[in-house]
Amino acid sequence: MAWDTTRTRVGEGARWETIPCPVCDSTAFEHLFEKGGEPFVKCASCTLIMINPRPVLSHIGDTYNPAYTQGYINKKEKKLRRTRRWVKRIRNSGASSGRWLDIGCSAGFVVVCARQAGYDAYGIDIEPSAIAYARSQLELEHVFTGVLEEQSFPDGYFNVISAYELIEHVPDLNRFTCEMARLLAPHGIIEIRTPDAGHWRTPRRLEQWDAILPSEHLYYFTRETLSRLLEKHGLRIARQRLSLKPGLKVYATHCR
Repeated sequence: MAWDTTRTRVGEGARWETIPCPVCDSTAFEHLFEKGGEPFVKCASCTLIMINPRPVLSHIGDTYNPAYTQGYINKKEKKLRRTRRWVKRIRNSGASSGRWLDIGCSAGFVVVCARQAGYDAYGIDIEPSAIAYARSQLELEHVFTGVLEEQSFPDGYFNVISAYELIEHVPDLNRFTCEMARLLAPHGIIEIRTPDAGHWRTPRRLEQWDAILPSEHLYYFTRETLSRLLEKHGLRIARQRLSLKPGLKVYATHCR
């Protein structure tokens, strides 16, 4: 099951699991295509596109490794320029101070830019070498190895939560989204960026889309399916930014 030579391959010995749709709990799916030996399906009820069945979490986690982190670090200056723009937009949106949590922070570039902008900035990533770099090279203190649900932050602790190109990777979407909602301060903002299956530039033949990545991107949202997931956990899309590429860029807040 080869798919990306820069990552650990999910091999023939991988164990598989079948799950209901995390957005609407349906168990009825339309088969779309296979790629890398993995089946891509569409929920017959809410239209969420996902891999199902899929490799179990232990195999998915193996695809994030030091080689992937190093490739990210090699683009440091480009990444920092981009993340400074993202942080500036958040500041201008009204969440101009307080605590910022970047989930899936990798080497910590969003965290360091948020700190430079005056936030008390935190980061989490599952890849140990990425966190080691953030601590040793960027001198970041509040960065942690693991997943969001393993941390023990207090309720309403963060004014800003960023999840950039992350939610499509998360095995347990409902647990993850519930935890984001718990951690978000009453008037806080969550910024989510993820590939957009409903974008006008997304190929009609989805198997030709460069965002289709077996064992890596587990879900492919539209605005409607992402909104339904958020609403299950007391969140709503407050604003969607224009994207010329097939990506969703949304700010979410608590439902009032």
